[in-house]
Amino acid sequence: MKLHTDRLLRLSRQWLPFVLLALIPVVIMEILSRGHYVEMITWSFKHVVELLFNEWIVLSLLLLFIAIIGRTRAAYWILSGMLLVMGLISGIKLKILGVPLTPWDIVIAGEASDMVQYIKNIFSFKILFAIVLFLASSYYLLYRTRLFAKKVAFKERGIIGVIALVMLTAVYTDLPLPVQKWFGIQASVWNQVENTQKNGYALATFLNTKSMFNDKREGYDDKAVEAIVSQTPKPVKAGDKIKPNVIVVLSEAFWDPTIIKGVEFSKDPIPFFHKLQQTGSSGTMLSPQYGGGTANVEFEVLTGNSMRFLPQGSIAYNQFISHEVDSLASIYARQGYTSTAISPFYNWYFNSNKVYKDFGFSKYIPIEYFKPNYSGPYIADSEVAANIIHATDLSDGPDFVFANTMENHFHFYPGKFPKNNFDVKGDMSASSQGMLETLAQGINASDNMLKTLVEHFEKKGEPTIIAFWGDHLPALGDDYATYIDTKYISGKDDPDFLKKMYSVPLVVWNNFDTERKDKLNISPSFLGPYLIELSRQQGSYYTDYLTQLAKKVPVIPPKDYFESMNISEQDLKDYETLQYDILFGDRHAYKDYTTPIINTKYMLGFGPILLTQIETDSQDISGRTSVTLTVRGNNLPPLGCVTLNGKAVPTTWQDEHTVTAKVEGNLLKAGIWDIQVNVRDSKETIVGRSNTLPIEIGGR
Repeated sequence: MKLHTDRLLRLSRQWLPFVLLALIPVVIMEILSRGHYVEMITWSFKHVVELLFNEWIVLSLLLLFIAIIGRTRAAYWILSGMLLVMGLISGIKLKILGVPLTPWDIVIAGEASDMVQYIKNIFSFKILFAIVLFLASSYYLLYRTRLFAKKVAFKERGIIGVIALVMLTAVYTDLPLPVQKWFGIQASVWNQVENTQKNGYALATFLNTKSMFNDKREGYDDKAVEAIVSQTPKPVKAGDKIKPNVIVVLSEAFWDPTIIKGVEFSKDPIPFFHKLQQTGSSGTMLSPQYGGGTANVEFEVLTGNSMRFLPQGSIAYNQFISHEVDSLASIYARQGYTSTAISPFYNWYFNSNKVYKDFGFSKYIPIEYFKPNYSGPYIADSEVAANIIHATDLSDGPDFVFANTMENHFHFYPGKFPKNNFDVKGDMSASSQGMLETLAQGINASDNMLKTLVEHFEKKGEPTIIAFWGDHLPALGDDYATYIDTKYISGKDDPDFLKKMYSVPLVVWNNFDTERKDKLNISPSFLGPYLIELSRQQGSYYTDYLTQLAKKVPVIPPKDYFESMNISEQDLKDYETLQYDILFGDRHAYKDYTTPIINTKYMLGFGPILLTQIETDSQDISGRTSVTLTVRGNNLPPLGCVTLNGKAVPTTWQDEHTVTAKVEGNLLKAGIWDIQVNVRDSKETIVGRSNTLPIEIGGR
């Protein structure tokens, strides 16, 4: 008996210090992710079981790192650094976008640049105190006590590693004892704020990771999908043969701040938008996003799928689009339209290059093919309008164009734009006033873009539809600061928080059915079916279904609003089943498609880059220090670069038919010069290249 007691005491002395050590990053991570000490303390007392699970997970990870590295101190500092950085980023993201950091955020690392300008807001007194507390307590335990061995023997590392993996597996599987089930612990993937607030950051992240690999759906098969499709009434199509252009513009962070009571603008920042609201079809759209996540709004509008059936904080483009998906682009393409996507940002952002191909677009015009016409840090909306017009001018038949903008992208700090023409008055802080004035300047450019498009197609006379809306409300300060400061909302517990903070304005203009004035209040996933009906074109089984569903449930909120909005989850089961079939299933409903969704001629740019002629200011390089080439052809991109035998040379763009290039230095060698034009993106990947034209240059 004494022998067993001694062993237990010895094991306690070995393991209890690690339990205490693992508790430090747990506590600090909660402070950083929540942003409040009191909230962390309150949670610790109210959710003891969840706290113990967080401790268990971090302890397991610490043991695993010790087993891998073999040094206790190094393992602790590396793991704690990773956990604290995650907690800190989660707290920042929660303040800006209202959603904490989730495991799937790692697939959109390209968005990190959007957070960089908020780094200045990180080091508050509370954050610095938490870091000092972490460093002091960790240093004391690791360096001022003899509780931990510096190095761990190889055999012990193997045993520790096995123990760590068993501990993590127990949490993942909830076996051998279903403790999570007993205490009702589960991932609230549809509400990540609630998920982290209740479960704690480490446990919530672990449960989220588990949900990423669990996309099985009961009751799903070919017959279930067929039953839903066969029961859907087919809409009656108009008898005329009109094929209007359909132009869909997602305007970055476009919102109407003039609806804030008590705030006065020196002049209306969006007069043309307000005019269209009064004279045509308009309304609101309940966005699934706040402050960011543009791709998710795109996803809903283009495919008809809903983010409400996917985990909050996930990015559909990066996580779920790995194959062809029928979209507005492919639906209109089947009816003779040229489908073009236009975006004033990098082709790789949100995986857009691959996604637009999977959606059935024939062309994608990313920033690499734009003229570098900037307004502030981003491409001007006027340049997007110019590219929309150019794209439609190039095609012979009707066009479907999906475009998004960037000029009004956050941040909204004063001085963002070269000039600001708006003054704001009201009872508010100087910070709120500055951000509203910057926002007014940004949306004014969006309004001018809309006016340019409408006036162009009015003058051109082609039947055209233009749908224009904002993807989400602008993030005006941390924790909705400006919205609260101006009393637009009372706080996060405002009874109309969802409606006020997620409703974006929408107008749909057309020049062939001018008497139509629809009052729209919809979810983004229902805009596509509405446009198909308005354009009098043939949709798909999916858009037919969504057209009928929208009559019953026009707006789909987060699940925790279903009851208050009188929505039955059962009413959306068939919708969820059809979406599952498209994203995760066997796409049973696609089996009768005779035309491929993916366009085999999909390309970046307005058309193939074709070189037709090379001229030089001298055919003899003898005694010359440089030679100027004039390269002629078609679809020469503004950011294209001339290469000589594979080496880039300084290039000046004249227009889409002419560029000049200067050859000097060691490239001035007699012989055959193979000339080509390449387009590189920000990652130095060649995303477009022309044919090669040789010229012969002589010399002594």
